[in-house]
Amino acid sequence: MVSLSRLFHKTEELDTKTAAVPTSAAPACAQTAEAKTASVELPQEFLDKFPGGMFRYKAESAGVIDRASSGLVRLFGCSDAEQFRALTGNTFKGIVHPDDWEWVSASISEQMEHGDSDYVRYRIIRADGEVRWVDDWGHLVEDASGARWFYATLMDATERVREKEELRRANERLEIITALSNDVLFDIECGTGVAHVYGDFEGRFGRPPEQKDFVVSRRCQKPCELTITSHDLTPLMAQIGENSLVDFETSTSGADGDPVWYRYQSVVLYDEEGGPVRHVGRLLDTSEAAMRESQFRRKAERDSLTGLYNRAAALDRIETALRTESRPCTLIVVDVDDFKAVNDSYGHPEGDYVLKSLAIFLSQVMRKEDIVARIGGDEFLIFAPGLGSGPAADRVLEHLARGPFAGQRATDEVTDAAYHAAPTISVGAACCLTPPMPFDVLYAAADSTLYQVKEAGKAQYQLTVIG
Repeated sequence: MVSLSRLFHKTEELDTKTAAVPTSAAPACAQTAEAKTASVELPQEFLDKFPGGMFRYKAESAGVIDRASSGLVRLFGCSDAEQFRALTGNTFKGIVHPDDWEWVSASISEQMEHGDSDYVRYRIIRADGEVRWVDDWGHLVEDASGARWFYATLMDATERVREKEELRRANERLEIITALSNDVLFDIECGTGVAHVYGDFEGRFGRPPEQKDFVVSRRCQKPCELTITSHDLTPLMAQIGENSLVDFETSTSGADGDPVWYRYQSVVLYDEEGGPVRHVGRLLDTSEAAMRESQFRRKAERDSLTGLYNRAAALDRIETALRTESRPCTLIVVDVDDFKAVNDSYGHPEGDYVLKSLAIFLSQVMRKEDIVARIGGDEFLIFAPGLGSGPAADRVLEHLARGPFAGQRATDEVTDAAYHAAPTISVGAACCLTPPMPFDVLYAAADSTLYQVKEAGKAQYQLTVIG
């Protein structure tokens, strides 16, 4: 880079007019003269198009700018040099954002103790009020008369600052999420073998991390020699307020209306005074795990042959309902008449067909809120909350007692050919008018009623009401 002193440096004393910031039409940086070092002639077009701004001020003065490029005027969003002078007071201090001035001046002074060049990054305020970041490269030069001048170049660094800040916040979010989830994350640079490990590895595994923990299969032919750095997230967790962690699983409706399950985790970060600063969290997709769990639970709760609730699952739900229901409830026991004869005459596959057909029939007759279960062999159980004694109950029980095979039996009588078993159904029911009631008491009443139906000739129903 060409020395800025060669662009600006003049040996003669500057009068008031010369000290003024030049206009874009005639930038002062184009005014060069004999100096302590040889001058470099640069075309005006280059100076006007230089990305960024250049200026000079005397080290011993109050920072008054006596030379500035038109690029500096453009950097501050000014239409001309006069607007720039009014905006900044035509001083270096006026260029720097007021909140940054103290540390900027201190940083330059410290750097000058070790050399004649400095670099600082600070904010400026443009004419339209926009705050932007700039990189400032300064160089201290002494001219032939012994006067010392600061030559500076400013470049807009706003996008670089934003990218750096976003990267910092992204890394911070990664660390927070890692700490929240109790997971261990790693980042390996293949070229250097540098490996960064985030999370409490030693807490999880009881030892420091090793290369074998991360290189578990060959991805390429290059040998791996990792240098592992573990990052302690304890200081970060100290910013998280007591009881600020929220962690639960919930669901929301997806585009097709089906539930989408996710785990909600979030924390609030507080400053030293205890004020909230940031609220950071994540929505962890748990739909697949929830579906697997639902499938496992369904498999554990369902009868393998019919798909209805099994005995344990049904009893658990019925007992809960009988403790909480205030409406009348009816427990129904359904039994296949002479089921042993079906297996003996037609074989066990036909017996399975009868049970599956009956399960489908019971599910179609009853409501969705009713509990329908196979509790063993050819015995089925139905719990109907809200169904009391009366015409509605009689219609349901009569329909159940008719069973799924009534139509087939009528056909068999006409054709005198029975290709499938068509057994009759017996139904015993007990209605509890005023829950709560222990399940054992209600079931004993329903089972006793079923026994009475069997004794009376089968293929019918009977209801017992418990006040």
